[in-house]
Amino acid sequence: MDPKSLKMEEKKWNFDEYDWLEKYDQRMQDLKRLYYKETLEQLPILVSAQPNELVLDIGTGTGNSAVPFLEAECRVIGIDPSERMLEKSKEKMRKWEGFFSIQHVDDPFLHIPYDDGIFDIVISAYAIHHLDDINKHKAITEMKRVLKANRRMAIADTMFNDETHKSSALSEYHDLEDEYQPLLSTFPMMFESTGMNVTMHQIGELIWVAIAKKNREIRWNNSMPFIQNV
Repeated sequence: MDPKSLKMEEKKWNFDEYDWLEKYDQRMQDLKRLYYKETLEQLPILVSAQPNELVLDIGTGTGNSAVPFLEAECRVIGIDPSERMLEKSKEKMRKWEGFFSIQHVDDPFLHIPYDDGIFDIVISAYAIHHLDDINKHKAITEMKRVLKANRRMAIADTMFNDETHKSSALSEYHDLEDEYQPLLSTFPMMFESTGMNVTMHQIGELIWVAIAKKNREIRWNNSMPFIQNV
């Protein structure tokens, strides 16, 4: 079945059905427009990752996006809906035993199975384009929920300026699928609407990384009696 012909509600990010999954790593590296290796290497730098920090990698797949953080001596939990891709990530898990763990999660963006505010860093690379705009906003809110205050999240993917730019790129790059790639005209506002500060970093012609910081929330105590000057 052609993945392009499936609606997102039916597809549900199901890489297990893809014939080329066994060659996924090589395929991603061979697509020069993705700047795959360069982008993944930049993620720990852009979020200022420090040793022993706890990282959540949403859509970890075969674990490639986790590796630069593991090399930075972080601890990484990778979640993904594809059992076949997670199976391939186990080689990296064995190499980084005690620092890299994985979990199968059917809906990793919208139902993160962890408590509030426990991660130092939350990342997702080359995966957010599987969500429409409504669910992108929900995903950002959910990612923010599990992030500690004053910490950062990073989302890397193919992004377009607007719909016109997207149409032009689809005509130019025949390997590029028409999915829900973020638009720079609207995507940054999704972070800002949740109260996060966001900075957009361009890695390649079509590759951008959104770095968003979760600000510390101000708590108001209205339980004290009102004192009135006489």
